[in-house]
Amino acid sequence: MKRQLLYIVALFWLCLSCQTNSEDLIIQANWNNMPDQHWLGSEWWGNRLQDWQIKDGRLECVRTGKSLQMRTVHLLSHRLKEEVGDAVLEMKVGTLTDLESSAAAGFLIGAGAELNVLGASLVMQNHGRGGGLFCGVDGSGNAFIKDMESNEIISQTTVSQLITEGIKLQLTISESNTIQLKIGESTVEQTVEADRLIGNVALVSHPGSESFSTRFWFDDVQISGSKFVKQEGSGFGPIISAQHTLSNDVLKMTAQLPPIAASALPTIYLDIQQDGQWKTIVESEVDTASLTAHFRVENWDSNNSIDYRLRYGKNDSNPYTGTIRRDPADQNIISIAGLSCNHNVAKPGLDRPDRAFNFDFSGIWYPHSDLVAHLQQQQLDLLFFTGDQIYEGASPTFPDRKNAKLDYLYKWYLWCMAFRDLTKELPVVTIPDDHDIFQGNIWGAGGRSTEVDHNGGYVMPAEWVKMVERTQTSHLPDPYDSTPVEQGIGVYYTSMNYGRIGMAILEDRKFKSGCANLLPYKTRNRPDHINDPDFDISEADVEGLTLLGDRQLTFLEDFAADWNGHDMKLILSQTVLANLATHHGDDHFRLIADLDSNGWPQTGRNKALKAIRKGYAFMLAGDQHLPTLSQHGVDDWGDAGYAFVVPAIANFYQRAWFPEKEGLDRAAGAPGYLGKHIDGLGNKIEMLAVANPASFTGVSFDIEPLSLHAKMPGYGVVRFNKSERSITAECWPRYIEPQLATDAAQYDGWPKTVAMQDNFAKAATAYLPMIEVDILNNPVFQVWQDEELIYSIRPGTNRFQPKVFAEGEYLVKIGSPETGNWSEFELSTADQSPVKFKF
Repeated sequence: MKRQLLYIVALFWLCLSCQTNSEDLIIQANWNNMPDQHWLGSEWWGNRLQDWQIKDGRLECVRTGKSLQMRTVHLLSHRLKEEVGDAVLEMKVGTLTDLESSAAAGFLIGAGAELNVLGASLVMQNHGRGGGLFCGVDGSGNAFIKDMESNEIISQTTVSQLITEGIKLQLTISESNTIQLKIGESTVEQTVEADRLIGNVALVSHPGSESFSTRFWFDDVQISGSKFVKQEGSGFGPIISAQHTLSNDVLKMTAQLPPIAASALPTIYLDIQQDGQWKTIVESEVDTASLTAHFRVENWDSNNSIDYRLRYGKNDSNPYTGTIRRDPADQNIISIAGLSCNHNVAKPGLDRPDRAFNFDFSGIWYPHSDLVAHLQQQQLDLLFFTGDQIYEGASPTFPDRKNAKLDYLYKWYLWCMAFRDLTKELPVVTIPDDHDIFQGNIWGAGGRSTEVDHNGGYVMPAEWVKMVERTQTSHLPDPYDSTPVEQGIGVYYTSMNYGRIGMAILEDRKFKSGCANLLPYKTRNRPDHINDPDFDISEADVEGLTLLGDRQLTFLEDFAADWNGHDMKLILSQTVLANLATHHGDDHFRLIADLDSNGWPQTGRNKALKAIRKGYAFMLAGDQHLPTLSQHGVDDWGDAGYAFVVPAIANFYQRAWFPEKEGLDRAAGAPGYLGKHIDGLGNKIEMLAVANPASFTGVSFDIEPLSLHAKMPGYGVVRFNKSERSITAECWPRYIEPQLATDAAQYDGWPKTVAMQDNFAKAATAYLPMIEVDILNNPVFQVWQDEELIYSIRPGTNRFQPKVFAEGEYLVKIGSPETGNWSEFELSTADQSPVKFKF
């Protein structure tokens, strides 16, 4: 049976890509040998996944209804080029339902000329600049050529054949830029400007404008001509992308597949190249819920970069390839990029039901090619995507909860294809946030089910949530404690060691308490937004509320103490442990406190910071759409760590930081929003840098498109200098070319460099004696009192004088976790005699 399935797979691959002897033939597809499924083949991208399917050997549009009209299937392998040439496009089309007079089907040509083939593949639904030319037939029996920029028919004739019985469309493009559509004996043609014949080609099914109920089928598509140019690297599967991590000589990898019928899914093979030969090291069956294949390899050779390939069955002749880079443990500078909030199109998106809505298709940011190119210039060692890899609404289309799995995958695949050139070679930490799981916010409340997010819990079914987490997190190192939470939802919080940077990967939403019915509020009918100036904010810190939860706090305590393979430490989380926005939205709405921020609940926030600072860890997060660099305080300003919130990749919802009171102890001439502040929840923070959106500052801004760049999108880079024990935070606008840039090109206030030891800058009240360690290189120092870890540090020197926060006796442990060579002894603040210690 398995052999038969592989034969079927090979057969439909052959069908999709079969070539004739004609040099100009681009594609010839009839889908006869493909199983019923929503994957249309590697050459095609359907908008959306759930709107199209292969059934009974034909391509069918599934979607009807007013909310989504012009459904498109774009050709990814080729597009119309700028140079002169000719083309012929043919296909059969017929109806699956009653035919509405204004329903239509045909070819879309010249779509998204300003975009690359992937960006243009989202052209659908609306007319507008870059919308192309729709050449087809409608339910009234008219063959037409319609300008999808002006939304006007520019040429039309009547045909005698009935589309309900299935008809053949033949569209030709001449070297003189004349379009001719032939249906039977009827012909309609139009000569257009040359620039209208550049861009994507797509198949179109439009349900009509009255009952919106007509669906069409398509078959025997054949496309040829010298006007087409091949698009390398644009294919959609069968292996779309891969993510991996490497930690402590354990490789974990996840391969993502499209929605292929379960009966046709083969085994996926992971091969590596050794001595010039490919060798299979592990194989995996595909998880049919998430359409992922998972690999775990122990005793990986972390000292060498190794090429790999992923094969879709044993006979895959076009495998997915990449490189597992060597662990840069001996490298002094380790560079980590932080990315967050991946919007794909300009607001309001491509899901408006109003047919008169005119969308400028140049407002498609996907596939973020500029951003990817800039990241490739940054000499990065690791990527961190902090959350909101997808948005369930308007990016590009509304949340389809009736088809939630396919709707999620449709949007997730956009992320996979946009960043796969990076993730095929760089290790990546990816964690989902609220929009990834189709919620406005997450208060996970330990995994319980809920109908409304602010009640605490998950709105979507548990199996669906697990599917999302498998796609995004199954390649992470094994969880610290894999015990599931409620509903059997798994956990992924864990540690990772790469480049001798110890990273704690948190789930700062999954255990957090809900905020409903806890507090009075006077703003926008939202229980998470507090805007009553008379409200005592300390009352928000209700007893018994949870932020990270006991399990993760225990994990953080252990992480702080464990320096095995670590020179410095980093906390990776979805959002920041403070309330670092005073204004929300395009209307500049002033907000006192936002309970979605991790500045709340305050007791939970302080517990987390006290655990984090014990390991002198820097913090990296996203979510806020507002780049900030701040230092947290628990009891006093600066007694906890630094946190860098990276910009959004693209931004719908603006935030800004303009406190009503000016900050204390800021540099001379610095704006009032910098310096020491009390945030809206009463937490102490010192703001070192912030990139407020241009619309809030009143500063002239002219980088086009303004709808993208004026909201301060971009990415962050954190560079760990192990010899200096320093951390440099860089904040890059996405329009800046890094190779050509100076530091001044970054957002105002960056780059900033901070000392590792300042991540626990709590003032000492006393000191233990100076300790000098002989022989042992790069020792770890731990300070304990009454069996509680006060802090643990690897200062990069053999001389260290421990600070303490009360007079008394302490247990000091010194050693090398890599060798297991440890010693411990009692020291007292009362005796300042230097200690020389020899292993």
